[in-house]
Amino acid sequence: MISDRLPYPRLIIVAIAVAAALAIQILPAFTIFVVGQLAIVIIVTVAMTILMGGAGLLSLASAAFLALGGYGVLLAMERLGLPLPLAALLVVACSIVVGGLLGMVALRLSGFQLAIVTFGFLQLLLAVLKRGGAWIGGGYGLVTPAIEAPLWGPITTADFAALAVFLMVLTVAAGASVMRSRVGRAWLALRDNEAAARMQGIDVNRFRIVAFAFSSGLISLAGVLHPLLLGITNPSAYLVDLSIFHVTLVVVGGMTGSMIGAVVAPILLYFIPESIGSLGPWRDVFYAAILLIALIIMPQGIASWARSSAIQLRNRMRRVS
Repeated sequence: MISDRLPYPRLIIVAIAVAAALAIQILPAFTIFVVGQLAIVIIVTVAMTILMGGAGLLSLASAAFLALGGYGVLLAMERLGLPLPLAALLVVACSIVVGGLLGMVALRLSGFQLAIVTFGFLQLLLAVLKRGGAWIGGGYGLVTPAIEAPLWGPITTADFAALAVFLMVLTVAAGASVMRSRVGRAWLALRDNEAAARMQGIDVNRFRIVAFAFSSGLISLAGVLHPLLLGITNPSAYLVDLSIFHVTLVVVGGMTGSMIGAVVAPILLYFIPESIGSLGPWRDVFYAAILLIALIIMPQGIASWARSSAIQLRNRMRRVS
């Protein structure tokens, strides 16, 4: 939680983001890479937490917007000759528009019907990517070109991982701020009771579109970082399994719109299994065990468990005092 009473909250957030980005540089090379990937997963989970836990809209299109970000930034750099920052801004802006259009198409849908429509969008995009010809790489995908920055030189994987961590901190802060704003409160009202939200004067259709557009932009930002870290992108990296994984992270984190679960769930279900190299073929078993334990101990999600635990601790401290 970022208090409005802080003198320069935005500067403090940026300082924390810079410190986090610099701190990972002391880690081993493989760990830096995994942390960079974790940052990408957290950005996506924040976006999906806002969409599902905040606005109550079930989507399986997260992998599609990751693909739009990954393919879009490489195509903008290679085919249009744009520098990385401009290419990233263009791709995120286009993804916001596409997300808004998807939200307009799905205005009268909810639940599994909405999930099926977003799943269809993902499958359509994958078909285009696989059969789009050499211009977009076809089934082999695209290779990330060497990127250099003025006064910096070649940008390495560690640099991109640091950038991912920096943007992750800003994204979490932005997500928390938005969910505490008037827009966030409108999304929560829409999630809890759409009819009651309409009676309160909330423009339900507009806020649904805004939720899709906002989350799509954040996911595409994560998608931009994906090929920069991996050095390549191809259609097989964006299958529906990835979207289901993102939905799982939101469920484990808690369908409350809280950023706590959006950060902790990826650490439990992605970072820990990936960072323990000795697991080998047992990594999936370890992941499944963590998932089951988390759901059994915290059936309402990490965010709800953390909130109830904090309340219980506060009550005990009051009794002691």
